[in-house]
Amino acid sequence: MRKSEKQIQRLVTARVVPGVSYAYVHSFSTDTRVLGDLVWYPQTTPLGPNAQYDLASLTKVVGTLTVFLQAVAEGRLTPDTPVADFLPTVQDQRVTFRHLLTHTSGIAGYIPHRNALPAPQLKEALLRLPVTDAFAQKPVYSDTNLLFVGFVLEQLYGAPIHDLITDRVLRPLGLSGAAFHPARAVPTLYNAAAGTNFAGVVHDPKSRILGDHSGSAGLFSDLPSLVRFVQWYLGQWAPVPAPLDQSVLLPLWQDWAPHHGQRSLGWDLRTTPAGTPVLYHTGFTGTFMALDRKHQEGLIVLTNRIYPNGQNDRFLADREIILNTWLAECDRR
Repeated sequence: MRKSEKQIQRLVTARVVPGVSYAYVHSFSTDTRVLGDLVWYPQTTPLGPNAQYDLASLTKVVGTLTVFLQAVAEGRLTPDTPVADFLPTVQDQRVTFRHLLTHTSGIAGYIPHRNALPAPQLKEALLRLPVTDAFAQKPVYSDTNLLFVGFVLEQLYGAPIHDLITDRVLRPLGLSGAAFHPARAVPTLYNAAAGTNFAGVVHDPKSRILGDHSGSAGLFSDLPSLVRFVQWYLGQWAPVPAPLDQSVLLPLWQDWAPHHGQRSLGWDLRTTPAGTPVLYHTGFTGTFMALDRKHQEGLIVLTNRIYPNGQNDRFLADREIILNTWLAECDRR
């Protein structure tokens, strides 16, 4: 057993998380495992093989980025198109989609009572956030960037971003276990006072308010569907026709950020100890994926790390250890 796999399993045995579903994707095989429990309260329930996790920000790369790249392939825009061409409240013409997708837009600001606003007012408040002095500097991760990308894609295609992701990504790839309205959702929180679990509704407050207009979160998925997605991304499999040609995906394994900020479009960019670029992304709820194109290796880890009370900093440290161990293992394959 790999050292990184032992570290993943320790998340369950040490009760860092109730359960975990994970996969190692190789060139010609996939190793998957489901361990632990679905929930601890009000009684312990075992975790099943097709449980659907709140992917949180993995929605950004699985869904919104894929639709954006389709728009680029269709000639509707480019990474360097000014965002103000579509969203006039973004008055700084310097901000492009490259900045949004590498989290270097500098768009930031406080929105009073943000989580109490209805959807139209929240969207309006987001669109009026200022461009700060952080523009084009070191990446500062923010949901706002991919929300803006989703708003533009809705203009281009005339449909909510969740519908676009479903019709243009999930269905063409046959990701039958991925959905915005899951039937087998893994609970993210437990309400001790009511004795009930919070499940099947996106955990992120902004995405709950924006509903099907949120390009930053909202997607749920089981492990088999993400395995299929990773196999497609690595060029190991593709439907005919595919949502994107591999020639569009291949350039993602490079730095797209201004001043070499170690960010790809949509993805974080990590490297193995030997220097091989790896695409990486996490979700607040405890999900993460890493894709090594050169060695044809993928890692998918799905957990409900914020269960039961929304707090779990230990997982974050363990996640970094798991990733770094796996990166070193890729060099040895």
